Amino acid sequence: MAVQRKQKTEQFQQGNGVPITTTTTRRRSERIRMMMTSSSNDASSSSSSSFPTRTISLKQEQENKMGRISTEDTATKGASSNKNKRSKNASHEDNDNKEDDTATPAVKRNKKTKDSSNNKEKHKTSSRKNIASEKETVHFETDIKECLPRTREKELRLAHNIPNLQVIGIDEAGRGPLAGPVVAAAAIIPTDIPGVMDSKKLTKEEDREALFDQIISSPNARWSVAIGDAGRIDEINILQATLECMRNAANGVMNVPLTGQSDSIIGRREMEASSKYSGCYIVCGINDEHGMPIDLNNFERVNQVTFAKYYALIDGNRCPKDMPCETESMVKGDSREYAIAAASILAKVTRDRLMREYDAMYPEYELKRHKGYPTSAHMACVKKFGASPIHRRTFAPLKHMSFDNEGRIIVNEGAD
Repeated sequence: MAVQRKQKTEQFQQGNGVPITTTTTRRRSERIRMMMTSSSNDASSSSSSSFPTRTISLKQEQENKMGRISTEDTATKGASSNKNKRSKNASHEDNDNKEDDTATPAVKRNKKTKDSSNNKEKHKTSSRKNIASEKETVHFETDIKECLPRTREKELRLAHNIPNLQVIGIDEAGRGPLAGPVVAAAAIIPTDIPGVMDSKKLTKEEDREALFDQIISSPNARWSVAIGDAGRIDEINILQATLECMRNAANGVMNVPLTGQSDSIIGRREMEASSKYSGCYIVCGINDEHGMPIDLNNFERVNQVTFAKYYALIDGNRCPKDMPCETESMVKGDSREYAIAAASILAKVTRDRLMREYDAMYPEYELKRHKGYPTSAHMACVKKFGASPIHRRTFAPLKHMSFDNEGRIIVNEGAD
């Protein structure tokens, strides 16, 4: 039975073309199976690996396509932004309106609030500038129109119960210089003249000159200027010479002497202050209601403007003795009271005019430049040329020097 089955198997295998040997057949079949398996695996692996590659290529194509689209969009946006910039430069307001249209309501509200605040700030800034300019203009106009008040003058009229009380302002100029006269002025000026203030604050000479002319030509003005030369200063010292001039000026306002006539109290009266006059003298003036000067040699006309009651206000802390009326001193009165300020202008301008005349007489001292004050330039001229007739020999350093008859220095004992 076993032999028969073996024979049938071999025949069957021969009929199918399979080797007769069983072992060989088995090996061949296993080799074929392995080849088929490997081929199927290769096929499956190749088939499965091709789709992901294709999928990646599709993604790449999509990304490349999207990239081209985004690039085109970027270029479009760049062109539009450049266009917007150009339109913004051309019309800033149109762009603001476009931005407002595209902005959200919250952004619009914030922008409106910011714009309104900016407009308010601009309005405030412009308002502040306008107010500042208005203040500057008003201040400038006030400087032109202002004058010192008559505070004490009004108080005196009320205290004395005399509405027609004539308050005389008195001040001096030229106490400190090394050369030239000392000058005191007394003034009754009923008219308020714009710009009348302390003469030391009027730095421009032309302003002082203009005010001088206005003061002496004002309606119902009454004024007097007293001059004391260097010889009188050396004789009684500068303080006493100053007080004497103040007293003489007050007397000149109240009691006008004849022209050229010497008075035992106030000296002589001249028509004008001039370098051709020496010694002590006064110059006076009285105006009518139109500002026209009255002839002082006409007693009847002068007596018509003579008043019964006078009161003097003097700048400083001392009053002269033997004043012709009741008097009080006022420290810094030339910057506080109108009448004193008017007198200070008269005294200052009168002395400056005299010093310009002296400069023409003694040009080597440059008196026009320093008005006789002891500047370094003036002291150098004194050391070089000696002392002139208008120099005060009792003032240092001249008092330490000896001079000949022509004023030249002989011995310099203590000068620097």
